[in-house]
Amino acid sequence: MKKAWPPEGWEEAYLRECDGDHTRAVRKYLDYVAEFRNVSPGELAVMPMSNEERSCLGQPPSLQSTHPSVPILDELMEIRRVGRILMYIGEARMERMAGYIDGYRLCLSLAGLKDQEYSLFERWLQDTGSVPPGHTWEDAFLQAAGGDHEAAIHRLLDCAAEFRALSAAT
Repeated sequence: MKKAWPPEGWEEAYLRECDGDHTRAVRKYLDYVAEFRNVSPGELAVMPMSNEERSCLGQPPSLQSTHPSVPILDELMEIRRVGRILMYIGEARMERMAGYIDGYRLCLSLAGLKDQEYSLFERWLQDTGSVPPGHTWEDAFLQAAGGDHEAAIHRLLDCAAEFRALSAAT
């Protein structure tokens, strides 16, 4: 395990080591995070650390939510209501929106929560022909929007609202 934090900070050091490739630098950092998460409490106890470093460790994080979970479609409806995609995902790009949704689903899953409504929404997108068989919603919506990422994201959000309205009616 890497024991010393680079003097200039991990961002600069890893970017330099990865020839300016941000993705590789972040992956390198995440590899160290994963390695650190596998260190046992006993190994942590004997690891040389300053009092300040030791106080930062605190209690191991819990994957159990302290707040009620928010289903993905509720989150999508909120993004639609607010109307500021940038605030949620930065630049309006389909891969960012897909990553946001995938990350949200992963967090729910890691907390032991299931969001079956989103699975029903995905199936509904296919059943209605919004997403042809063998395609992802990202590709289908981007193609339908003529390559306009923001319009494709709004189409997804509109479909979520339509699905919710149909679900509420039944």
